[in-house]
Amino acid sequence: MKTYTIDKGILNNKKSILTVDEKTLTLDGIVLKKDEITGIRYGIHFIRGYMLTIGREYQIFIKTVSGKEMRISFRLFYGRKLNEKHKLYCDIINTLWESFYHDILKNYINRYLNKEPLLISGIEISNDKITFNKEVIAFENLMIKKYYHYFILFSNKDQYHNKMLYYLKDQDAVILSELLNYILKNELYRTEKISHRQV
Repeated sequence: MKTYTIDKGILNNKKSILTVDEKTLTLDGIVLKKDEITGIRYGIHFIRGYMLTIGREYQIFIKTVSGKEMRISFRLFYGRKLNEKHKLYCDIINTLWESFYHDILKNYINRYLNKEPLLISGIEISNDKITFNKEVIAFENLMIKKYYHYFILFSNKDQYHNKMLYYLKDQDAVILSELLNYILKNELYRTEKISHRQV
């Protein structure tokens, strides 16, 4: 079990207690069981002042089977405790993946291997291609370019044939990114095994 004390920021003196183990997540007395957790989105929202960025808010939204979201968030201003709060954010994300989201990703991988059609973050995934907005990209042509806050799916035959997804705004975008990377890395879309034996 891991416990995190979350200081929400200088404008909010309230502290939240987050506890995570392999079966449950508890935030300020509200308990979610593992089988109630279905998705996630997370990222950093930058807070702008009159002329420049004055702070940031770390946001994590955990989706449940009811369709509702549990929100974990905390702020910092003018770089105060930046390293400490950024580490807290990364630690929470890593713990959530270890406890819940690796298993959710494995479930998607198994469903893909069983040739089930999938729909994640608005992207339709079939055995050999993805589809979005009536656009189709075969896996053999699919490229993924990752950035800190978002990633882009595009065809190596036409880079204007693309889709941008944000980890914070788009539900389960981070799970989609991990799934597509796994499929491409392991060439799971190929119907025939390629021999690497030299002739």
